[in-house]
Parts: sequence; C-alpha cells; structure tokens
Amino acid sequence: MERITLEVDALRIPVLKGKDRDIMYIHGSGCDATLWEKQLEEVGGYAIDLPNHGQSCEAEIRDISDYAYFVAKAVKKLVGSAVIVGHSLGGAVAQKIYLEYPKVVKALALVGTGARLRVLPEILKLLKEKPEEAAKMVSKYAFSNESLADEFSRIFAERAKVLHLDLSLCDRFDLLDDYRNGKIKVDVPTLLIVGEKDALTPVKYSEFLKKHIPSAEMVVIPEAGHMVMLEKPDEFNKALKNFVERLQ
Repeated sequence: MERITLEVDALRIPVLKGKDRDIMYIHGSGCDATLWEKQLEEVGGYAIDLPNHGQSCEAEIRDISDYAYFVAKAVKKLVGSAVIVGHSLGGAVAQKIYLEYPKVVKALALVGTGARLRVLPEILKLLKEKPEEAAKMVSKYAFSNESLADEFSRIFAERAKVLHLDLSLCDRFDLLDDYRNGKIKVDVPTLLIVGEKDALTPVKYSEFLKKHIPSAEMVVIPEAGHMVMLEKPDEFNKALKNFVERLQ
C-alpha cells in the first residue's frame, strides 16, 4: 500500500492508496486512514488522514465544512471526482462535500452515519476530565466485538483531544430539517451501509436517509456494530464493490 503526501493550502495531507479506483474514504472520529486498509486492498481507492489525524498536519478546524474543504481539494488533485465513502463523522463530511463541492462527487456511500449526529454530553465532559474512562465508553458503543473494543479504547484514550474535537463537531452537525423540507436533494447514486447492532448511529438513522434519498440502496450488515468495515470487512467490501461496479 502506497502513502502519498498532498499539499493543500500549504498543509501536508497524507493519503493511503490501494488499487486504482476513483474512491475516497473518510474516516470517523479519532481515527485515521488506516481504518480502511481492508477496503483499499480489496476494493481500491484512496483513504485520507483528515487534518489533525494520523500523519496529517495540524489545522484549525471549526466546523464539519472545514474537513469537507480539505477532502474536496484532495479529491480534485488526485482524480478530479470520486465515489465519496464516509463513516460516521466522515459521513457528515461526505454530505457536506456533496452540498458544497458537488463537482468532485460521482457517488456517495454513507456508512454508519446520519443527517444529525448528536453525542451524549457525558462523553464530551468525560473526554476532558477522564479521557481513559470516556475512551472505554466510546469503544463499548462502537463495537459489538469485545477484543476490538479493548484495542480501540487504548487508541481513543491516546487521541482524546482530537476525539473531543471530532465529537463536538458531530454534535453540532444537523441537516435533519434540510432533508425534511426538501432543501437537500441528493441526485447522485447513493449507498447506505449500517451495522445491524450499531449503537452510535442506529439503523433508524440510515432509514431516515433512505426515506429522503429514495433512489439510495441500503445494506444492513448482520452482527456488526458501528465499526462495520472492521468487524465485517468481507460483507462490507462485497456491498461496496457491487455498488461501485454498477457505476461503471
């Protein structure tokens, strides 16, 4: 797997590259591009380290739209336009890219995400006061697989500061009314993927998006939690590959 370093507004933005494919993967809160290694190997495309994550440069991020700006610029530099795959926070970023930079979007795959992403106030408070305790709580909600939850609780504890930033941004993200009143009309092919046991962005979040994006395809993956691409990579990759190949 190749690592490419892009320059966006004088900031270093690293991207992992798999097989040649016009796909851009956007990770969720407190994660980085390595979240998508199994997808890069099997399906192909590029996965970005958002600013302040992984090996990316630090940047002042005040809104989901700020992340969308950097990803859209990266897509334009790499391939011009792509299938934008976003998980959780990354799904919010993907929606903002579609709304603000539609020319770089060939299609959307919204994974374990929603039109609104409220976060428990207790988690935000704990991340500042007792980061290890907060990290365990987030991991418990994020995985149905206990061993993966243990591994990620350590990772999240180490990244408590950026996790707090990301979850705060998620908490303020809200497109519900814009979907309900028809202000948002998604007219690119769209895939919704969600784990059956997702406790952070439950199936009803994807059902709301399906209701307001009638042409969307929705796949619920059995026995998977929020981190569906890690817990059920084969099922996830099959759904994504089928979707992407039908776009050809």
